[in-house]
Amino acid sequence: MNFSEIVMAPFFGDVMSDSSYNILSPLHLMDGTAEPCTPKVAGSIMDAAIWSFVAMIPVLISAMVGIRFSPGKKLTSIFLALSAGMLIALLSYDLLEVAFDIGGIYFSLLGFFLGISIYVFANRLISRGGIKRRNSAECGGLGTLSPEEKAEKQASLALVVGAILDGIPESMSIGISFLDNKLVTISVIVAVAVANIPEGLASGVGLKRSGYSSRNILLIWSIVVVSCVIASMLAFATMRDAPLGLKAVTTSLAAGGVLAMTLQTVIPEAYDETHDAVSLLAGLGFSGAFFMSHMWH
Repeated sequence: MNFSEIVMAPFFGDVMSDSSYNILSPLHLMDGTAEPCTPKVAGSIMDAAIWSFVAMIPVLISAMVGIRFSPGKKLTSIFLALSAGMLIALLSYDLLEVAFDIGGIYFSLLGFFLGISIYVFANRLISRGGIKRRNSAECGGLGTLSPEEKAEKQASLALVVGAILDGIPESMSIGISFLDNKLVTISVIVAVAVANIPEGLASGVGLKRSGYSSRNILLIWSIVVVSCVIASMLAFATMRDAPLGLKAVTTSLAAGGVLAMTLQTVIPEAYDETHDAVSLLAGLGFSGAFFMSHMWH
């Protein structure tokens, strides 16, 4: 028997840890190096739709839980604080950093501030219609309206638009994440899903207290889920063959929208009940998303 053939044979781990196809990369994560698990093959529009649905459906489920069990503001605020940290990590490492890698610093910052500006402008228009504090378990965004105003279809429409406004940047980030990799980025899905839990809980409780029927509340969030899935598909479809500069602008635009949404609608409600603990809770959320983004990417 020729033992030299055995000696010369490549070690199984070396073969399987080749950079082109590394199914053993999770075994090497704890040394601080995250290697690619699959080739850089783009996903499909159906991937974007399915995983956007997976990330968005918790908002509908949690709204049902909120309607049924009416959890306290404390629990909702804790979830909001955790999601704030996760969303900041999402926009930092899975959106803005990716935009920089694609198109450089100028396109990244252009899209980033464009996303912030668009969100602030749209949110101000909705607020003028009386829809404020959309993540509030106390009023569900309708606390400043009179009973007559709550009964108007315009208020319901503004609430739906506000919820969609919050969800679109998150959904766009999911669609964009499939442009270069057919496997979903775990940190993106978890961050979006966790962020949707307190939003659904607070809305379910708050809108119920504001006089909305369970049917109308679930209808609102069903519309939001469908709209966000469509937004994810559109982000993927329009960016698939776009120039690198436009891809970078769109990716960082989603990051800017996520940041504005987090600062304007998530953190204020989280602070109301958690106070100083909001920093620790947001830090835990950020570190969890940071870990997933760098170790399980």
